[in-house]
Amino acid sequence: MPDELLHNLGGEANPSAWHFAGSQGPLPNPVGHTFPLLTHDSTGAWRLIGTGFYISRDGLFVTARHVIDDVLDGDRQILPLVIMHLRSESGLFGPQEYLLRPVMQCWLGDNADVALGVAAHTINNRTGTALVHWSWSLSWVSPPVGSLAATYAFPNHSIEQTASGQLFRFRPDLYRGAILDVGDFRDGILVPYPYMHVGFHIHGAASGGPVSSERMVVGVNCRFMDPHGPGVIAQIRCLQDSFIDNAFLLGETLERRVTFSELVAAGAVAVDGYFQNSVPTQNGRLVRLDNVPITTAGPMLEVIMQS
Repeated sequence: MPDELLHNLGGEANPSAWHFAGSQGPLPNPVGHTFPLLTHDSTGAWRLIGTGFYISRDGLFVTARHVIDDVLDGDRQILPLVIMHLRSESGLFGPQEYLLRPVMQCWLGDNADVALGVAAHTINNRTGTALVHWSWSLSWVSPPVGSLAATYAFPNHSIEQTASGQLFRFRPDLYRGAILDVGDFRDGILVPYPYMHVGFHIHGAASGGPVSSERMVVGVNCRFMDPHGPGVIAQIRCLQDSFIDNAFLLGETLERRVTFSELVAAGAVAVDGYFQNSVPTQNGRLVRLDNVPITTAGPMLEVIMQS
């Protein structure tokens, strides 16, 4: 088997197959649970700003707060934000196409470098069924120092300007290392939140990607302490006081604010070993991210999968 498998996806998938509740138009069917986050400027030039990952089957996702800060001026959105889905019929064997899915809102940690986001709700235009996709399970149990951890992300990429427009080349890959340290607080400036140190390099665009141990997510990529590390991870438990607005749980009919604890209790988010107040209170704020629409077509894309 070759070391690399090239998938030339061309441009954005047919945007007429799906419809989402929002103002920016339709989008097709996403499958993958870990994805690049993109924005574009006023000239239509796309830029990769980080990685995100789903924690529910219907669009709840997590990334790093500083990734979302890239499209904000204070609490005001100044650039569009979209999830780039790499889609295949089975979810396996590399992507067949991609699509762009807008983000509606995000809870941002005040101290912790984490964000809980809501992607646009999506309905199939032909069948009327709601879109579902793969998602990560979370673990509220901190891994012991010395245990293995890994992240999957999209840091190795290049952008080429061609006669037909921008061409993105992604090389998503798995990065492995050991858990070096775990704590509720490291310092008051760089890492003022529950953290882990890891022994793998966190590249720039890997920010916001999932850190897993024993096949469940225990943290979020935040930063790498140059030049020799360690990598700094926000514990996934930093989400304990997060919330989303304009939501309703199964059996409810009125939209309201829903807390992370309620999402877990309702089974919308799968968390192993969950209990409240497991870390110091993690305050945060909610920002709307559906105020600046996408105004240009997506770039061409090649994905080189490591076999």
